[in-house]
Amino acid sequence: MDFETNQDEFEAHSRKNADRDILGFWTSLLSRTFTKNFKNGSLLRIENGNYQLLNDTIYLKGKLISTIGNLNIDGFVVGDELQSTLKYDNGNIAGNISGNRIIPDLPLSNYKNLFHDIKVLTQKHIYNKDVLKTKEWEVFTEKMNSSASNFQDDLDMIFAFYYHSRNLPFSHFSLTKTLKPTKKSNPTKPKKGYLTLKQKNSDTAYLKILSFNGTSTEVDSIFKIINEREYGHLIVDLRNNSGGNVEAGITFATNVIDKVSYGGVFLTQKWFNNHSGLPQIEDYNKFAFFSEANNDLILEGIHKTKGLCLKVIPKEKTYKGQLYILVNKNTASTCEPIVYELKKQERALIIGETTAGAMLSSETFDLDSDYKITIPTADYYASDGYKIDQNGVKPNIKTSSEDALLKAFEKIANIEE
Repeated sequence: MDFETNQDEFEAHSRKNADRDILGFWTSLLSRTFTKNFKNGSLLRIENGNYQLLNDTIYLKGKLISTIGNLNIDGFVVGDELQSTLKYDNGNIAGNISGNRIIPDLPLSNYKNLFHDIKVLTQKHIYNKDVLKTKEWEVFTEKMNSSASNFQDDLDMIFAFYYHSRNLPFSHFSLTKTLKPTKKSNPTKPKKGYLTLKQKNSDTAYLKILSFNGTSTEVDSIFKIINEREYGHLIVDLRNNSGGNVEAGITFATNVIDKVSYGGVFLTQKWFNNHSGLPQIEDYNKFAFFSEANNDLILEGIHKTKGLCLKVIPKEKTYKGQLYILVNKNTASTCEPIVYELKKQERALIIGETTAGAMLSSETFDLDSDYKITIPTADYYASDGYKIDQNGVKPNIKTSSEDALLKAFEKIANIEE
């Protein structure tokens, strides 16, 4: 970013006219006209910046403006090194920006070659090569190929990738750049737990699951408490839960599903290379079964087999009370087959919005220049053949995300009356 200072104030911006290299002339013109995101064509900028010099340190604050939202920036410069924290208006930390005062040689990388490598890896690992024959993939590759030679820095590359890939007919396709570790203000601070249990009254509990990135032990420990207290009603909040690992997901399912269940099947490129269609439901039991809470085992099965069938084996003691699951448009990935199966078995009442429709199994591969590409390597179909990816799971009771918890309490009150 280029910084422009005036007494104790400053503004900063990333490369001007970058939007035209990515969006094209007419789209960038419309974007500049009808939004405030692309002033002078920069993808990022800092406004209302102010700074002060104390000893040998410059302290600065401002507002970071981007296409995905605005954040407050609070940081300092020592020597030629910038360290700063990005925060939401409520004070929660969103991330950080760090860097050094340099004039780089541009472009930073050969982005056309980088995109070529992305295409090669995708062709090799994608769950079904037929999705690379679609009009959406053709448009995506055409746009990236035509603009990649104009990219000057990593921001151009990543923004273009996400902008042009947004209409692809599959999820779990992402490009990231490995950043150098930044200094931590408190490296010993304990991690925040992924699960929070609150008792609403003696018969009702509320369980918030931020993500399924925790462990099976954490999930089992929470349900041990739930079962000991014998709650008649359990509200499980999966709103804004973007998924996580299969270990925590399967463990959750084994604590709330009270019968052996086939959760669906992952189909790999080995299947689609040898079959023109999907397997019949009655053929699911011919696939290898996966029932253990272990991420490495599921990846091993995806690498070696045509398909892998999820099998949920209940705990010896499962939760028996009334179950309510809160969902919204950001409830994704690992959450979705669980929500679908609970709804199909009528084991839980699903309340909220249709889920994200982002349910595939993916893996991440290394590229040059510290880039990584995540590619979906297995497609997923539910136990009745329903494809969750791009479709999502519809709730039993449709309501806004904000009102979902209130609807659950209303339902519980009506039952108790």
